[in-house]
Amino acid sequence: MNKSKKYPDGEGGIRTHILLSTFITHEGRQEGTRDICGITHKAPICIDPASGMYYFPTTSPTSSKCSWIAHSHIETIHNAANQCTEVLFKNGKRITLEISFGSMLNQVQRTAQFRYLLDNRIKYLQKHTVDMVAEPYA
Repeated sequence: MNKSKKYPDGEGGIRTHILLSTFITHEGRQEGTRDICGITHKAPICIDPASGMYYFPTTSPTSSKCSWIAHSHIETIHNAANQCTEVLFKNGKRITLEISFGSMLNQVQRTAQFRYLLDNRIKYLQKHTVDMVAEPYA
């Protein structure tokens, strides 16, 4: 079910924006990402913004080589041999992925931008829906 809310965008116009309730299926999450920040390929997804659960794919999600990385669990990323990237997680574990350092860095940065924009969207919706009533008194 796609619920939408209209509100002014940064330039004073009106845009239709998908509410968080559409972030139920994988496709809904991808659609929400596309709506919020325009990312259409290798799009990060939000599982739960309240607990900071944001994931991004290392390659196309349709590829059998695709790994999904939890954005908030990354400590650092490093160049590795053979166009690979080593990921060090906050729990001390390391993995080496067949993705270039530049591509990995881009995915990390796009996910950070998505987190920022979604957080702003949530704050906006919370601020502007406080006075809304489910059913007016008759």
